[in-house]
Amino acid sequence: MYKIAKYAAIGLGVIGVILWIALSLSDNSNDPNNGTMQALFVLTYVLLAIALAAVIFSAAQNILASPKALKKTLIYTGAFVVVLILAYVLSSGDVEANASQEVKKASDSVRKWTSTGLIALYILVAGAIAALVASNVKKALMR
Repeated sequence: MYKIAKYAAIGLGVIGVILWIALSLSDNSNDPNNGTMQALFVLTYVLLAIALAAVIFSAAQNILASPKALKKTLIYTGAFVVVLILAYVLSSGDVEANASQEVKKASDSVRKWTSTGLIALYILVAGAIAALVASNVKKALMR
């Protein structure tokens, strides 16, 4: 299996180099409809799909091997879903007075989900900072 993966990676790398050289030598390299450019996009999507499949397979294999790991994964996934639900409830999606025209043109759904993402980020950053502070305080008190 390792040899097959190694030769496939080398083959895809060589195809990428050949396409890159062909793109560099072509006259219309700035045209997104260029055939070589499209082939590079397809190669990128294939490599991304392979990497994503490998990560998911490896993670699933490790999680399913240990019931404790499965329990932790489910707890953390649930906590993340709770943070997203809380952020969605707290988000307004309103347009600020000084917003750009692009923001004003965006649909209500886009603005609501953008606001949700930002609020979720703020919650997660606050949680990370709180965890760091608590860890350092605990260390200081243990000395």
